[in-house]
Amino acid sequence: MRRRGVTVASENAVLSQREIDALLTADVSQLESDAVVALPPPARKDAGKRVKLYDFRHPEKLSKEQIRGLQIIQQGVAGAIAANFSGRLRAPVEARLSALERGIYEEYVNQIGPSSVVIIIDMSPLQGYAVTAFGLDVAFGIIDRLLGGKGKRAARVMNRDLTDIETSLIRHIGMDIARSLIEPWARVVELTPDVSELALGPQVMHAIQPSEFVITAWYEVRLAEQTGGISLCFPLTILEQILPKLTGQSLFDNRPSRSVKDEARVKEEQLMPLSVLVRTMLGDARVDATDLAELAPGDVIVLDHLVSDPLRVLVGNCERFAGFAGTQGRKLALQVSGLVDDDGLVRTFGDDGADE
Repeated sequence: MRRRGVTVASENAVLSQREIDALLTADVSQLESDAVVALPPPARKDAGKRVKLYDFRHPEKLSKEQIRGLQIIQQGVAGAIAANFSGRLRAPVEARLSALERGIYEEYVNQIGPSSVVIIIDMSPLQGYAVTAFGLDVAFGIIDRLLGGKGKRAARVMNRDLTDIETSLIRHIGMDIARSLIEPWARVVELTPDVSELALGPQVMHAIQPSEFVITAWYEVRLAEQTGGISLCFPLTILEQILPKLTGQSLFDNRPSRSVKDEARVKEEQLMPLSVLVRTMLGDARVDATDLAELAPGDVIVLDHLVSDPLRVLVGNCERFAGFAGTQGRKLALQVSGLVDDDGLVRTFGDDGADE
């Protein structure tokens, strides 16, 4: 086809040299307006759809169902932490799961800061480590309670390192946190966790690669009217080993079903190794200040307790038994004769209700 001296070849034709030269020397501006037709852009198939941004730094490694399964497990861990801490500190402790976050390990390290107690937990038989951390305010509150205080932390001790004795005490707390994982995680794996390392600050942060994807559980812990935070960080390398079981339905399907005897056996295994303080009070006496000032060796203080009345036996700080003082060998002893009920009354063994 020719149009004003310009030769336009068909789709499959080969242009001759003369036709090529004619095209190069032609005045395109003189072509008729209908020679050039603008084609509309092709319609996009995704027109009207919302575009979801992809976060390359925090990729979606787990499904919503798997995240929900982890949340169920970590809520159980919160209850176990509260129970273990209460037994260790002999005081009511509350713990709840406040958040479950996804991110990378480097961000977690920056969040906990340099003045935190960091504990590395070996997650055997799984291959890898978990990290738990809490602030010095929580650490010193726990230490104060373990040493006989009320669990309050003094501001004057917040800016120093832990002593060797304090580190040993906190290591026991780390073991309590590790043991708190056993029962909730039993739905997916039988763990035998152990404390691998303990340090103040990021000295032991090498357990996980900085760029590793992690799931972090944040717990709010309340002791002695004071609240602190504890975190548990799990890398993807650990979670990948249990992903097939980490769904809401399988968590309930794999939930261990225990009979009453099994529950009693588990409680016995957990409670029997513990030691408790048992003591008895001989009685009280009120002494005038003048008499107290003149006390001398050989003086006798008369107590308000009758010889015929049994002594009260305290387990911890609660009256639980009653008995009579005596000796066994070269030591003082006490023969238990009954129970102290909730009303504070002594019920001798053999009485109705005393053996219940």
